[in-house]
Amino acid sequence: MARTNSTAIAAALTSNQIKRTVDKLAALKAQIANIEAEADNLADLLKLQGDGVYFGNAHKFMVATVMGKRLDSALAQSFLTPAQLKKCMKPTSTTTGRLYAQ
Repeated sequence: MARTNSTAIAAALTSNQIKRTVDKLAALKAQIANIEAEADNLADLLKLQGDGVYFGNAHKFMVATVMGKRLDSALAQSFLTPAQLKKCMKPTSTTTGRLYAQ
């Protein structure tokens, strides 16, 4: 949780404060999405140039292709029993918050 300019100290928000906070969060998320989309497009353009290091005036962008392998879980399920699969699973915990348009 962010500590700078955080409202974490507030015990409770009024109904109007909640509405303003949700709307402000939505506006910021929209701005971030637009900026991230533009950044992704620029990164994709540089990736199309191929592997290498590309220099700007004050920054550099490195493109590297890394080959890897991942487990095909559907295929693994056809070989392993449910008990064996359970032994292979690692427990994780994630707390998320999602924003939806009304």
